[in-house]
Amino acid sequence: MILCATNFTSKANRQKTHASPLQKENFKRACQFNQLKPLQLIFDVPTRWNSVYTMCERGVYLRKAIDTYVQQQAFFHLEISQQEWKRVEFLLDILEPFKRCNDRMEGTKRPGIEKVFWVYETLFNEIDRLVEAMDNVIGRDSQWIRELLPAFQAMRAKLTKYYDKTATPFVYGDGMILDPRLKLYLTKQSQWSGGDEGEYSTAGYSAACRKRYCERYEKLPTGLAPSITPTTSQKRPHSAIDDDDFEQMVNSLPADGTTNEYDTYIAAPRVSDKRPLLDIWQTYSATSFPHLGFMARDVFAVPATGAGVEREFSRSGKVETKLRAQLDPVTTAETMMYVDMLKRKNRAIGKAEIVIDGGKGQTETPEDEPPAEWRNDWFKFRKNKKTVL
Repeated sequence: MILCATNFTSKANRQKTHASPLQKENFKRACQFNQLKPLQLIFDVPTRWNSVYTMCERGVYLRKAIDTYVQQQAFFHLEISQQEWKRVEFLLDILEPFKRCNDRMEGTKRPGIEKVFWVYETLFNEIDRLVEAMDNVIGRDSQWIRELLPAFQAMRAKLTKYYDKTATPFVYGDGMILDPRLKLYLTKQSQWSGGDEGEYSTAGYSAACRKRYCERYEKLPTGLAPSITPTTSQKRPHSAIDDDDFEQMVNSLPADGTTNEYDTYIAAPRVSDKRPLLDIWQTYSATSFPHLGFMARDVFAVPATGAGVEREFSRSGKVETKLRAQLDPVTTAETMMYVDMLKRKNRAIGKAEIVIDGGKGQTETPEDEPPAEWRNDWFKFRKNKKTVL
């Protein structure tokens, strides 16, 4: 799939033009000539997330600069044809929804467990849309596009494999339900794969979540009672009033077993709140759902993916370089925590930013990416055009 996308960069690497300071300067001038941000081409790295997408996006953004550079340097053997550029753009179209979903799930600063089911549904729908679009393609590229069909089938098989694993851990269903903006909405849609009855239906997920709430959280103490300013009244305190018969009668009344915080929460309409999820639950816990707030706190503390753990391993490798091979593990951990603290306080880190990057194995910052305005306009144009090639 990425053969045409790597046509220029792979050849340039073999010719040592990409690593040459002189050729880098020439390419920078080509970017400036076309009024583009002076960025360098990047390569696909199989172990780096979104690597193919990033490579294709960078190439499409620098397309004019690449064409100018090839003509000026007379590197005609590196020239990319119009049809090859269309194929690169097509690959970028395919990968863009997957890249957006990946960005949603790899974050660790905010909860993401509530998005898992929706992300899977989005990716399955996108694969179905692409397969359907391939069936309607005609022309000289129809055969090339249909050759991608096995790749999409492999993508669906891989997604299905991991999607099936979400049936065992209950945290995915609980996270979806405990999002006040979502609740059971997804399970009520016609395309929901759990069916209308059974363990993975709307009723099944709701009953399981309610059971866990009743068993683990409903009877937890909600904390100390609010303090009340003492009164100067000379009346006897309420506890000293001799009306034990009435109090015993009230205390002996059976509790309403049909309604609790969970039932009230589910029966309430979904909210339309743009605040962060934890801020919403902070309000809920302080007012209407203190016990359910305990459950939400535990559920949303679970990371949606292992990206955070992988990121920490990557960052530790940036600290313990070959020149720092004798660093004590405690020193490495404290260095990483110190940099995190500085970032949270929005304080300047200086050279530490170069030592410890974002954790994906790359040191690029937003300043080293194509402008966001160009990215938004390009994809908007592609969607409005409504053509595959």
